[in-house]
Amino acid sequence: MTCGGGGGFDWSAVVPCIVHHTKVAIIELLDREHRPLSATRMHRLLDDPELTVAQLGYHCKALNKAGVLTVTDTNARAAVNEVFYILAPQE
Repeated sequence: MTCGGGGGFDWSAVVPCIVHHTKVAIIELLDREHRPLSATRMHRLLDDPELTVAQLGYHCKALNKAGVLTVTDTNARAAVNEVFYILAPQE
């Protein structure tokens, strides 16, 4: 990894390695939709055959734990609780 001309840390090389593209997709989708969404509903809207509802749920939980998302509601369906998320307020 190389540093920029000023000797500073090259964030542009590091960020793509540590920020997961699925997390970015979730944030962008919630920002665009302006409404609470569950992993199941995100899956339908993203229409990416490589993503699963389980993967989206995993990343939503991680984003919630990091304070990026907020849980707004849950809906008990069959054996699975559908959890709805929104973007957490920015400070």
